[in-house]
Amino acid sequence: MRRMSLRSSHTDRVRKLVLAALAIAAALVCAPYPSWGRPRATPTPSPSPPVADPAITKIARAQFVQWQAGVVNKSLYAPQTMPQLTAEKIASTSGLLAQLGALTDTVYIGPWYNPDFPDRRGYIYQMRCVSGNVYLWLGLDADGKIATIFFKNRLDVETITPAPSASPTGL
Repeated sequence: MRRMSLRSSHTDRVRKLVLAALAIAAALVCAPYPSWGRPRATPTPSPSPPVADPAITKIARAQFVQWQAGVVNKSLYAPQTMPQLTAEKIASTSGLLAQLGALTDTVYIGPWYNPDFPDRRGYIYQMRCVSGNVYLWLGLDADGKIATIFFKNRLDVETITPAPSASPTGL
């Protein structure tokens, strides 16, 4: 008889330990976790950078190098731009751009829109050089001719076309 009571007492202890472990596990799982009840913002994907058109990037690079060298191919420019392409303007711009050194990289910043000229497509690039950077604004007319080109040492926020944002809901 004694054997049976030892065995049943051992089985009872194991059962009690298993039940206690299950009760502890259930208490831990069911206990409120501090951040579970808090509302969380829906993650939004980060905006992807604008994608440059390789053909436009090629034009921007070529124009920058030409302006740096002071040798501008005027046949690529729209007729209304010709009066501004004076020898003095090209020489002074070339002198300033040459100080930047060799072009090392061209970074597409994004589109540029001028409401005064809706028929032009505009592009902004950062031209990275050995001794500094400059921003290049390039506007093409409907025929693909260069209608606007200028260089600035800073990026004006007001010249960039803002991306439309979603309208707020629930207002």
